[in-house]
Amino acid sequence: MRCPSPATPWLCSLFMICIAALPVNAFAQAATDQPATATAIRHAELPGGVRLMLDISPVPVFTLFTVGAPDRLIVDFPVVDWQIEADPTDDIPSVDTIRYGLFRQGRSRMVLTLEQPMRVERAFTKPPQGNEPGRLVIDLTATTRAEFDAGAGAPENARWKGSDHRLPDVREGDIVIALDPGHGGIDPGASSGKLREKTVVLAFAIRLKKAIDATPGFTAILTRTGDEFVPLAERVRRAHRAGANVLISIHADSVAAGVADGVSIYTLSEKGTDSAAEALAARENRSDILAGADLFGETDELTRLLVELAQRGTQDESHKLGRALLLTLGRRVELLRTKPMRQASFRVLKAPDIPSILLELGFLDSPKDRARLTDPAWQDLAAEAVVAGLKLWREAASKGFLAPRRRN
Repeated sequence: MRCPSPATPWLCSLFMICIAALPVNAFAQAATDQPATATAIRHAELPGGVRLMLDISPVPVFTLFTVGAPDRLIVDFPVVDWQIEADPTDDIPSVDTIRYGLFRQGRSRMVLTLEQPMRVERAFTKPPQGNEPGRLVIDLTATTRAEFDAGAGAPENARWKGSDHRLPDVREGDIVIALDPGHGGIDPGASSGKLREKTVVLAFAIRLKKAIDATPGFTAILTRTGDEFVPLAERVRRAHRAGANVLISIHADSVAAGVADGVSIYTLSEKGTDSAAEALAARENRSDILAGADLFGETDELTRLLVELAQRGTQDESHKLGRALLLTLGRRVELLRTKPMRQASFRVLKAPDIPSILLELGFLDSPKDRARLTDPAWQDLAAEAVVAGLKLWREAASKGFLAPRRRN
């Protein structure tokens, strides 16, 4: 926050004391309408806390608030060009992860997942001076659970709001395949050096869409077409609106322990194939929370029972689809050596009326998979294999799942 006048230091001090007393979720900074570029996140240890410094110029409007379960500090801005290369979470006391990126149309967000309850002692900005960039400074100090919980809560305008997602065109009578590139925007997914899952899977989804659209009888739509954050339930809603017959969620993850490489396919099950599958689903299902988009509550008991009844037939069709794709993929690309057909409780696969699978293209922490995923020739082979699998599934699919769906 700029002082009212640099010529009146006593007034500046009083001004900063008043700002520090404001509730966190009421804090806002007035600055400039010019687009801002963020270049670095640094920190310095303080007695009982930590100082976070975001290099950003010109200094934009920003809003701070905290939310719990898990404990997070969220900083909202207008659209920011994030040019941060170094991992900002290395050895920052009391901070577990930092995510940043586009949250919704016209708003960028930075989310700090905290290792313990913390409060904002003060937050202020410094304008650019000479070769020094502008800077947002946030001082965090440890606090009690009761104090954190009492001050936590997101303002209504901080929630994710649907963007103007245009209903895509489809050829009349075609089987519509919804391609869902995982992650996006503030949610980067897995990473390896400068390689981000959100970028890898979007590039492959665009290539796969072209291959599907070139196949008679099929049309593909994308749940996201750029580097935008889309909540999990919104991805399914976009598939529904497009009248999708099938949903394929596309990912390229990493393993928490050990080494793995190769393509695998997941279908929905409340119990995972193994602990690795359950851990992967748990990480993916937390994407909305870690992006600060706590939007969707659990369905009530009656709705849950109706969904389960509808899912029984849909799950059988999902398994049929998964087996067909795995067969054709195995003829062209390398599969995960241990159980390439897997199951886990992914939220994005829970559409009760759309056969849904999750296509795991590989693992970014595997040198073999990194080379494959960034190779256009490999991407073409994988896309051809998916198209062949869709054709194979069409021959054996239950007719009700091939019928045109209502678009809205």
